Amino acid sequence: MMLLISACTAPATAPTATPAPQATAIPTAVQATVPAATATAKPATPAPTPATTPTMNPLMATMEALKKQVTVAPATPVSGGQANISPDDYVGMTQLACNIVKENYVRGNFNGANWDAICKQYLEKAKKVKDHEAFWDMMSDMIAELNDNHSRFVRPDRFAAEFDLPSEGSGKPWPGMTVWPAREDAYLFIWDVCEQGGAADAGLHRGDIITAIEGKEVVKGEDGFPRELIRKIYRGDGQVHLTVWPGPDEEPHDVTVKYGGASGCDGWRYDVISEDPYIGYLRVPEYSGNAEANILTMIERLEKDRPLDGLIYDERHNPGGNADKAIAIFTIGIFGKMGKLREDATLTIWRIRGPVKWNETTPMVVLIDGASHSAAEYFATAMKQSGRATLVGMPTAGNTEGITGFTLPDGSIIRLAVETLILPDGKTMEGVGVIPDVKIPLGQWGLRQRPDVQLQEAIQVIKGKIE
Repeated sequence: MMLLISACTAPATAPTATPAPQATAIPTAVQATVPAATATAKPATPAPTPATTPTMNPLMATMEALKKQVTVAPATPVSGGQANISPDDYVGMTQLACNIVKENYVRGNFNGANWDAICKQYLEKAKKVKDHEAFWDMMSDMIAELNDNHSRFVRPDRFAAEFDLPSEGSGKPWPGMTVWPAREDAYLFIWDVCEQGGAADAGLHRGDIITAIEGKEVVKGEDGFPRELIRKIYRGDGQVHLTVWPGPDEEPHDVTVKYGGASGCDGWRYDVISEDPYIGYLRVPEYSGNAEANILTMIERLEKDRPLDGLIYDERHNPGGNADKAIAIFTIGIFGKMGKLREDATLTIWRIRGPVKWNETTPMVVLIDGASHSAAEYFATAMKQSGRATLVGMPTAGNTEGITGFTLPDGSIIRLAVETLILPDGKTMEGVGVIPDVKIPLGQWGLRQRPDVQLQEAIQVIKGKIE
């Protein structure tokens, strides 16, 4: 997903709808503006500059990918006699699904489930199935027996909700903000607001707390915030009604956010946060497309007149992609193995090869949070294992399993976790994430501060590393 760099920008592209929730971008040029600072001035927070493409919003793709909460691979055709199974042969398709999971699932213990017994049970159920609706409901239940929130069954009439990106084509009207919580968030924050758009027109700001959506109170449960309720923010009939709490000294109030185009959105960006020492800031919203080129371009612009004394690299709320080339900008080495958690599994060494594109010595801090997914977690663990950077923020999402889609004869898909990263100590990051060296939560109003409280801490850490 190539997105915009705002405040100081590099090329970006607009998302397209594909079976894997990834996106690409349309080049957009925005004039770079780096604010001046002094040694005694308070660190400045990078501020976005209006972008030139009002309907192609970078945050929409990031938000949609976060909602998927999976690491994805393209759909894979099923082999092994599929051609001999009719779309109306519910027993045959159930057996095929059983075999797919048995042969390909990432864990040999099936997350503690007795898969053979489960298959036997569902094959008996399949004998009584009379139509596709009943079969799809049954298959959803069967895959759910894995108790793995990555793996799931997708019926053909749900493909639009599963795969479609709202920013497809020329851009779909939307409210001009990103709302998707990190796993540690106790409140439903507005993470980003475009400078121009419905959210800005309604007076909303980064860090505002949404307490109700369409009149329904937002309550965090054991499984997090209700996703279907949050999705209403983006699926209203031209607008959405919210109750928003803007600050500790204010009361929650109702607002109506109208849909439309948006610009000046907070995607890729760089800035100078201190002149003495000379510290740069990069925000990396995702890894795919030309992410490596964007990162190198931002560093080159920051170092146009002199080298950096330190760098803060912000990958909070980054849904992933492929970070290998981005890692090679800063460090190289072997950081684990990729494969299945099975005794007979063939594992592939995860090696980042050189040469290093920038350097391995300039002090770095990497900002992470519970919405840093997939490749963002791979980036963070490589930086931590190599000692290249200090991690500041909150543990990452723990969403590191690779997902492949297997198609059944009726056109439905089983999206199945098929591999994961195994760290040098034999552990995985799945469900745990990467633990920061300096743990600091946002708190209730930390995102409203400028700089936000996690960035403030990163500034202090990087200055300490420089000294």
